[in-house]
Amino acid sequence: MSEAFTESWYRLFLRAFPSGHRAEYGAEILGTLMNDSPRRAPSPRETAALVTAGFAARARKAAEGPAPWWADGVHLGLLTLALANLSYNIADHASPWWLATSAALVVALLRGWALAALPLALVSTLSTGRAMLLGTEATGWAPFLGPAYHNWVSLAPYGLLAAGAVVLAAGRSRDLRTRPWWWLAIPAAAIVLTYAPNFVEYGETWQLVRAGTEGGLLLAGVWATAVARSPRWALAASIYVLPGLASALTNPPASLRYTAYWSALAALLLIMAATGWRRAAKD
Repeated sequence: MSEAFTESWYRLFLRAFPSGHRAEYGAEILGTLMNDSPRRAPSPRETAALVTAGFAARARKAAEGPAPWWADGVHLGLLTLALANLSYNIADHASPWWLATSAALVVALLRGWALAALPLALVSTLSTGRAMLLGTEATGWAPFLGPAYHNWVSLAPYGLLAAGAVVLAAGRSRDLRTRPWWWLAIPAAAIVLTYAPNFVEYGETWQLVRAGTEGGLLLAGVWATAVARSPRWALAASIYVLPGLASALTNPPASLRYTAYWSALAALLLIMAATGWRRAAKD
């Protein structure tokens, strides 16, 4: 095993740390890792510890951002709602105008542009709620308006989008962080699944990918909450999970699998909230 390969290996996984942390401590960390034997194979244990420490540093840095914890939590929660909305619009083969509106809202939230996100969130909410607000005849209005829902439970995610966007726009909108572009992997996966051969709309593959993504993000939120001692991730998870949970309680799932799915999401949310509360109480 060459020294160059070992060094390159550790440099690769050092990227788990924030750039500022790497600039200040990267050389020291790398020197410690290379100290014993520069020609030995990279240790899986050391690599795992390096990645874990790097993401822990990122979580702590996120908790020290310029925005208040509640604004950052609302921002992240709205982003997850907007990403889910865009993904479902892709699967539904929505009109180009509606897809563009949904995508623009995602980009505005990714970049932390609260003032730009506000009108897009309001348009999405008013469009989907037009049947409830103006009567059933509004359902058939121009198809580019997108779907029209006929019950308040289905409108809950859009209502949260609008309310959260108003809160962010009225608050310290310039302090919102810029989220990484890798979040776009979620709608990209929706495109792949939707246009894959023999795709079944909202079939088993779609449900597995959705459950795996949501479960992975919620588990990451539990871990980040425990590491950084901040309730921001619990707030973001609440914004995303509670509307769906309310829908499941209002219209109980027909199968045991869906009951288990919503129970698991609710349990992860409770764990995250309890972790954030206990950590905050200790500080």
